[in-house]
Amino acid sequence: MQSGRIRSIIASIVVLCSGMALASGRVSAQGGNAGAMSVVPATKVIVFHPAGTTKSSVKGNCDMSESAALDRADAWRCAAGNIIYDPCFSAKAHATTVICDATPLKPVGITLTLSKPLPTHLPAHGRQVWFLKLGDGTICSFLTGATGAVSGQRLNYGCTNQNYVLGDP
Repeated sequence: MQSGRIRSIIASIVVLCSGMALASGRVSAQGGNAGAMSVVPATKVIVFHPAGTTKSSVKGNCDMSESAALDRADAWRCAAGNIIYDPCFSAKAHATTVICDATPLKPVGITLTLSKPLPTHLPAHGRQVWFLKLGDGTICSFLTGATGAVSGQRLNYGCTNQNYVLGDP
């Protein structure tokens, strides 16, 4: 008898929670103030690879070493004249060309022909987030130069809405 009562209570809780989830979906879909009941989409991790290159090619080097923007074994910080590209992507170890100026927003980049082959890359941990797309559609990208700090946290990401994201996501 006790076991049947517990099952009935659990079933009621499941129905109640399901109803709350449906209600919160309706509130969000109607554009109302969902408050604590709003549904947040799941985080998606997308590994970016350039889609290709334009016909343009420039000469440069990757003497600056690994990328400051992206912690991957195929990502480099390179330069052509006074222009710094970070990250540039290599197709293989010790490559003599890399693809630069490609981002998730502009997946076709330029070819940078190197004056010497790439060095051996240090082991990458893959923990650095390069681009973020926030729930409202705002795009934020990792800032590789000097930035500021707020309450001891670095301004790590600059966003398309002129705001910043502090620290690591």
